[in-house]
Amino acid sequence: MYWETLRDEARPTADRDDRFVLFVVGDDEEAKSDVSDLIEEIGFAPVDTGSLAEGGRRQQPGSPIYNESMRGSRRRSRRSA
Repeated sequence: MYWETLRDEARPTADRDDRFVLFVVGDDEEAKSDVSDLIEEIGFAPVDTGSLAEGGRRQQPGSPIYNESMRGSRRRSRRSA
């Protein structure tokens, strides 16, 4: 994430659908939960894209979500990509 986006787009008091999405991927569910809590706390919307194998592929160059800036309201339609 570009530092200006982190600085300018954090919305800790906004509704989740109005926040920018940050994708979370990993094999440790407890760690993903902790990271998701932190993402929420700093004002973004965490979206779990799955395990390292599955979610990692979903975030690779050429995938529909790679390098996409989206708000929480768009996460539902793109998550399964």
